[in-house]
Amino acid sequence: MKESTIRLIQYFTALLIFILIGFHLGIFTQFLGPGYSAGLDYLSVLERMKNAFYDTIYLILLFSLLTHGFIGIRNIMFEIFLTSSIRRIITLALIIVYIFFLLYGALPIFYGVEECITCV
Repeated sequence: MKESTIRLIQYFTALLIFILIGFHLGIFTQFLGPGYSAGLDYLSVLERMKNAFYDTIYLILLFSLLTHGFIGIRNIMFEIFLTSSIRRIITLALIIVYIFFLLYGALPIFYGVEECITCV
């Protein structure tokens, strides 16, 4: 993939993070949600984890955060290591770690809070 395409993905995920974090934090306000203390209540969190809309938002947010972060780490590593063979190893290692974190982060979203206590 071209570096300019990776840079565009970096910018797009930053925009997605900005919008989704605003929505996510808006859940804890009186304007969009039940308020801060009620939004953090266990039953309220459990109810949100059973809602497909919130699951989709959380999956997109997880994907955006991981993608944005790992592209940033990759860019930093590329500034340190200049040889193409080491860059390929770094990219492969980051892809493997990325997939692990994506699957690990998606488990509570797919299985819900109660079921995922024993899923790990």
